[in-house]
Amino acid sequence: MNQLLRDQLKQWEKQHKELIKEGRKKISKRNSERLSESEVKDLMGVNMPTYKRGKGGAWRVSR
Repeated sequence: MNQLLRDQLKQWEKQHKELIKEGRKKISKRNSERLSESEVKDLMGVNMPTYKRGKGGAWRVSR
C-alpha cells in the first residue's frame, strides 16, 4: 500500500471513530416468542377446512 494512502486512511479512521464502532456493533437477538403446539398448527393452517372440486363447484370435505 502506498505510504500516502496509509496516512490518509489512518487520518480518516481518527476522524470517523464513531462510524467504525457503529458498523462493528452486533445486532442483538430478538426474544423469540413461545407458542404452544396448537397455536403453531393454527398458524400453519392445519385446522383450515379443505375443499374438493366437484360437479357443482367446490365442496367442503370434513375429516
